Amino acid sequence: MKHLLLTTAVLLLGGAATAQQPAPALPPAATARLQQMESIYQKGLSARHIPLLGKYLVELQRQAAAATDKSAYEAEIRRVQQIISAGGVLDLIATQQAQSGTMPMPAPMPPPVPIEQKQALIALSPALAQEVSPKAAADAPTATIGEIGWRIEFIAAGTYDLLLHYACPELEEPLKVRVEFNGQTLEKELEVERMTKDTKTFRILRLGSLNLTSDLRGETLHLIAGDKASPQLIVKGLLITRPRPSIPNP
Repeated sequence: MKHLLLTTAVLLLGGAATAQQPAPALPPAATARLQQMESIYQKGLSARHIPLLGKYLVELQRQAAAATDKSAYEAEIRRVQQIISAGGVLDLIATQQAQSGTMPMPAPMPPPVPIEQKQALIALSPALAQEVSPKAAADAPTATIGEIGWRIEFIAAGTYDLLLHYACPELEEPLKVRVEFNGQTLEKELEVERMTKDTKTFRILRLGSLNLTSDLRGETLHLIAGDKASPQLIVKGLLITRPRPSIPNP
């Protein structure tokens, strides 16, 4: 299991990374431009990796719920949450060099911060929902929804981005998507040009940001999409994560 994420990242990048020689010093303007390009590149990788990591995280949570000894699952869950919180992009060069012995292994990470002190990410799938309308199979990886609700056991105060992992192959006009949580409402329109080619092709839609002034426990988050009687939106997951830093201007 510990090698799954590295293997996935290598496949996404098209092969193993190789060690590179230090580049010569560049003028400040060129350096700033390269930094901006790197930020754009990292953002593109993040958009590819986070859905995969979120799926892996949901599966870990499901297996942990049924396990007698949860310690190994909980440690892996914390590790994946830290990767996603950092942007969802692995440093393949450092990882491979460390595993091959060409560089010292990094120092052990400090003990994880208890979940009630810092929450990096919450991954919600239809299988974890309290309620789904129309009703879906309990173990289904996706659900075509008019409305879905999740109980959030704990979320710390702070600002969070909501990222919807969805498919929607049939859309004749913009679809209104609404999130309700702790008295806050986020509204977003899924435009026709953002529909997917089929029911097995998924995309990411940023729904907006929640600003929580205090820690919350046991609150229910509702996601409503269009007409409940004629659902069109296929939901694979909802990620609640800390916002990423903005891309610097050159």
